[in-house]
Amino acid sequence: MIDMRCYFTHPEYQNCVNIFKAKFTENKCDDYWSGFTALQQNVSNNKCPICEVELTNTPNKTHTATLDHFRPKDQDMYPNLKCKPENYILMCSLCNITYKKNDFPLLDILQKATNAKEVAETNNEQPLLFNPTEKNPLDFFELAFRQTAQGGILELKRKQGIPKDSYEYKICETMIKTFGLGYCESYPHPNDNAKVCRIEILTKHYNTFVEFAKEIKKQDQKSLALFLKDKNRIEELKKYGFFQFIVKKQFNYDSSIF
Repeated sequence: MIDMRCYFTHPEYQNCVNIFKAKFTENKCDDYWSGFTALQQNVSNNKCPICEVELTNTPNKTHTATLDHFRPKDQDMYPNLKCKPENYILMCSLCNITYKKNDFPLLDILQKATNAKEVAETNNEQPLLFNPTEKNPLDFFELAFRQTAQGGILELKRKQGIPKDSYEYKICETMIKTFGLGYCESYPHPNDNAKVCRIEILTKHYNTFVEFAKEIKKQDQKSLALFLKDKNRIEELKKYGFFQFIVKKQFNYDSSIF
């Protein structure tokens, strides 16, 4: 998962907002909110900030770059936030349409800001999903290199030290289950093809990062230095949010792997 908090301070963000506001009329912005997609793709290195799959701009693909309303724009949800740029988040179509859908659970439904006209008016809510433009995934998760019957996969796991009775714990569990980012082969999903696709993504991430994680774990400076000499490989790894998890040694693993 990618830390996207630099998005709002990006030099191009305010320009995108100005162009957007110059075009739409209130609550009729459907044709224009996609103007933020390219900027978010730039900030995320063209990765989905949730599952980190490489994005495509070809329509109707599993990994098509889509802009989601973090708080759903449906009439019974947050219709007044439909045209608020702060409410938009880039996702692949698999994370957006198949996994998240219109879900937006709260710790206490009575806190729901039903008539909020600005995102700031939702500050008293306690959502169980978080937008990576607002919070750092490193504060919530660590990586888990795990072996399954199908092979190795790389997943998210609740960060050690987060108490089980805490709000943060509930966020971790909800994020992981909603997006199928942990033990996804065990969770039922009405779309079997989606589950297979998610496992394929996590398997690819495992293969991309397992050698780097092994080198970090060794704490052998000479071995690590040799690995880091491959500049092209390291630059590619740096495009992922997973890179920071591993550099900070925020990961665990099956003993059979390491």
